[in-house]
Amino acid sequence: MRLIEIVVVLFAVARVTRLVTADEITRRPREAIVKRLPEGSPYAYLLLCRWCLSVWVAAPVATAWWHMSDLSRWSGYWWVDVPTVALALSYATGLLVRAEPGE
Repeated sequence: MRLIEIVVVLFAVARVTRLVTADEITRRPREAIVKRLPEGSPYAYLLLCRWCLSVWVAAPVATAWWHMSDLSRWSGYWWVDVPTVALALSYATGLLVRAEPGE
């Protein structure tokens, strides 16, 4: 993978994750959804936890990367490469979250 491709894919995952879980522009819909869910709902937790949601954001991004990128894959099997890339993107997103002020 070229470095620019890695950076763009990582930042896309990080940005979408932050948009859903923490940005002001999505606060009202996020709060409305959380209000409708039962107390202690794992779905409510998912909407507020960037570490958690980043796994679910990274999965389709990793799948799209695997299908659209012309770069060679290390294993050549989607069932190895896609989950591995998704987990790596999720973890890197979590590290980026820690680097944000106030996090």
